[in-house]
Amino acid sequence: MPATPPSALPCRRARLVAAALLAVCACQPGAAPPARAPQDASLHPGAATPSSHVAAPSPRPLKAAAGDSAAQPAPTAAGDPAPGAGGARASSLDGRSPVKLAPPPFGQTLFRPAPAGSSAAPRLVKIAEQKNKITDEAAWFTANGLSLPTLQIPSAAAGGASGSRPLPSFVPESYRDQPLVKAIDLGDHLALFYGPSFAEERFVAILDAAHGVVAFFDFESFLTPPEIAPNEAEFVRGHVGWAVVKDGVLYVSSGHRTYAASSKGKNAYLSAVDLASGQLLWQSAPLVCNAENFVLRGDHLLCGYGFTAEPDFLYVLERATGKVVSKLSLKSGPDYLVEKDGKLFVRTYDTDYVFEIR
Repeated sequence: MPATPPSALPCRRARLVAAALLAVCACQPGAAPPARAPQDASLHPGAATPSSHVAAPSPRPLKAAAGDSAAQPAPTAAGDPAPGAGGARASSLDGRSPVKLAPPPFGQTLFRPAPAGSSAAPRLVKIAEQKNKITDEAAWFTANGLSLPTLQIPSAAAGGASGSRPLPSFVPESYRDQPLVKAIDLGDHLALFYGPSFAEERFVAILDAAHGVVAFFDFESFLTPPEIAPNEAEFVRGHVGWAVVKDGVLYVSSGHRTYAASSKGKNAYLSAVDLASGQLLWQSAPLVCNAENFVLRGDHLLCGYGFTAEPDFLYVLERATGKVVSKLSLKSGPDYLVEKDGKLFVRTYDTDYVFEIR
C-alpha cells in the first residue's frame, strides 16, 4: 500500500483553526488537505435484506451491488457545476452528472442494513498512552512505521500535504471547476474527492481496478445541517472527509469543523450509501466521527470524535447498522486512527495511544 511521508502531514489542530478562518473569509482555496489511513477494503458485492427498523489496484475489479429500494427518498441526478478550468484527465468525469443524494435525516436512522457478517465487536484494550508535542505528527508516523494511502495532488487548490506516490495519469484532476482535493488508494478501488478546497469536499467518485468510474455522488445535501445556532451559519458548512467501499456499500464521513453547538449537535456522522443506487442505508448517531479518517475492520467501523472542550471518544460501530456498540474516553480529540499488526494507533491533539484489538 502506498505510504504518505510523515513529513507531509501538518498539525491537524492548526488545520482546524485554518478551516474556521477560511469560513470567515468565504472559504478561499489554498489550505492544506488532511487525508489518511489504511483500510480493510476488499470488495464483495452483496444484496442487502429489508429491515422494518427505522494506483496499485488488485486484479479483481470493483462492482457495484444491484440497486434496490429503501424506505427513503431516492436520489436524483444533479446539475453539473458551471464549466471551468480542467485538464485532459478530467474528461472522464466532465461528461457525467453525479447522483445528487437525498437529504439525510441528520440523526441515527436505519433504513436497511448493509451487508455484513455477525462477528463479535472488536474489544480495544489500551496498552500505551503518551503525551505528544502537538506538532510532532511526522515523528509519530515515522516512529510507528505507519503508512497512509493518499496520493499526490498537483492542484494548488488542494494545498501541499499529500501522498508520496504520484497521481496516476488516468485520475481526473478536476470535475469541471471543482479541483481534486483528496485521492485515497484503497487497493482495489480509488476514492476521489472534489470541491473548492480541502474543507469543502462535496463530490466523491469511486474508480475500480480497471480505472472505470463505478459511482459518482454529490453530497451537497449532507453538508448544511438543518439546525444552525444564531450567527453560526458561516461556520457550519460541512464536507465529506473519508470514504471506503465494502460489499457494494460506500461508507463515508461528513460534518463541519467547528463546535457541535454551532449546528445544535447535528454534526460528525458516518453514513452507509448503496453504491449502485445512491440510496442511504443508515446514518449513525451524531458526534461520532470528525477524525481525519475511520477504519473499516471486518464487520465494524472504528472512528473518533472530539473538539476542544467537548468530550473526546473512540467509537466502535456496527457496519450493518451504524449502531454504536462501544466507546472509550480519550484525553483530547482524535486526529488519526491507523491499524497495524493487530493494534490500533490513535493520534489525538496532545496524546498518542496504542490499543490492542481483541
